[in-house]
Amino acid sequence: MKDVLLDTLQLWKFGDYKHYTSLALLCALFNIPTPKDDISGADVARVYYEDKDLERIATYCKKDVVATTQLFLRLTGRELIPEQSITLV
Repeated sequence: MKDVLLDTLQLWKFGDYKHYTSLALLCALFNIPTPKDDISGADVARVYYEDKDLERIATYCKKDVVATTQLFLRLTGRELIPEQSITLV
């Protein structure tokens, strides 16, 4: 089987190179818990340089991975991973 890359950002740009649909919006549209409950990408530099909180940034990134996985599962008609089965390590 050949590996396939599916970039959800590309799916939702509809060929437009200037605009995109955010992960938070896609999560809201597909009833998936948003990963943006603490910080957003706009906050990462401040949290890194001012707060020096790498763990908080790592948690932010892990939540994005979970949300992207759940979105992929929803888009491909599969069952979501139950929240109680997800552990951010």
